[in-house]
Parts: sequence; structure tokens; C-alpha cells
Amino acid sequence: MTEFFALYADQLADWLPRLRQAALLTIALSLLGFVLALLLGAGWVAMQRSGRPWPRRVAQAAIQGLRTVPLLALLLALYFALPALGLRLSGFWAGLLGLGLHGSAYVAELLRGGLSSVHRGQREAALAAGLTPLQALRHVVLPQALRVMLPPLLNSYVALLKDSSLCALIATDELMLTARAIASESFLPLHIFLLVGAFYFAIAFPLSMASRLLQLRLSRGRRGLGAT
Repeated sequence: MTEFFALYADQLADWLPRLRQAALLTIALSLLGFVLALLLGAGWVAMQRSGRPWPRRVAQAAIQGLRTVPLLALLLALYFALPALGLRLSGFWAGLLGLGLHGSAYVAELLRGGLSSVHRGQREAALAAGLTPLQALRHVVLPQALRVMLPPLLNSYVALLKDSSLCALIATDELMLTARAIASESFLPLHIFLLVGAFYFAIAFPLSMASRLLQLRLSRGRRGLGAT
């Protein structure tokens, strides 16, 4: 056991700078992918809530289709199939687009559920008070829906962060691909992947705890409002 950890003392000076750089790229990839998922998810929800039937059908088909396609298959299709159509993306941008598209289907369901949790009478009262539909959404419905949506959205980001490791298969220099490169150079895969696991834990665990604490705090707030 002592010899196992002694190897870290010999190699960390070489490994850590490369892994830190890869971790920063992983964070950037997951954050931008999640922003894209939020934007697309909000678009799907807006289409679902449209008064016309065809936007609702398109949004529902897109959500169901994206949820049934494995993320890895989507990433490989974007990276290898798009060049045949004349559009070549780097591993980073193909990964970002794939994460955003795949994540948007799940984010859309979270947004839809959050908006549906606000009683219809709230919006009707806001409209009766003279607010426009957009003002009612912005000032009345959305603030209440955010209390429901924020914790699961944070959990959704953590899931997307972990899924970003699949981008290693399309030549994105994130944590997992960098770990595989170092492991092949050093012939110490166990040491490397334990260290990479610690990196993922250091990033994801605080976010998971923040989501749990936020959920507990918001649930106490809802109980307090209900009591009054």
C-alpha cells in the first residue's frame, strides 16, 4: 500500500498540470452544453405550450426522439456523419452540441413540470390584474416555478457533467481522454483513474450537496407559506 501511494509522489508533478487543464475543459464543455440544453429545453416547452397543434407535435417528437437515442450514438453521429454533409466540427463543439441536444429533452421535462406545478389560477389572476401573458409568466409564474425547478436542474447539470466523459470517444481533450493518454504513457491506469475519479468527485459532490440543501431550504419555505 505504501508503494502504491509513493508512486503518486513521484508522478503528480507531471500529472496534475495536465489533469487540471483537462478538468477546466470538462467544466467549460459541461457548462456550455448545459446552457444550450436550457435554451433548447425552454424552446421545446414554449412549443409544447403553443396554441397551435404542429409546434406541440414537433416538440413532443423531438423530446421523445432525443430521449430514446443514446448520447454516445448522438455524439458519434455528430462527429463522424456531419463531415459527409460538409459540416466539420471539432471534438469540443461536437461534444457541446451533443450534450446540449441530449440534455435539452430532460431539461424540457423539468421546465414543463415546474411550470405545471404553479396553479392555473395564478396566471389567470395576473391576467385579470392587467398583466400581459409575458408579464404574468415573468413576474408571477416563473418565480414560483423556479422554487420547484432549481434543485432538479442542478442535478441535471451534475448528470451532464458526468456524461461529458463520453466526449473522450470523439477526441475531446477532457478529463477522461487525458487520463487515458497518461495511463498509456505511464502504464499506471489504476493510479490515473483513481485520481481522475477524485477530480470528478471534487467537482460533482459540492454541486450535489448544494442541490440537496437547496431542495431542503425551498421545501421548508413552501411549508412555511402553506402554514400561513
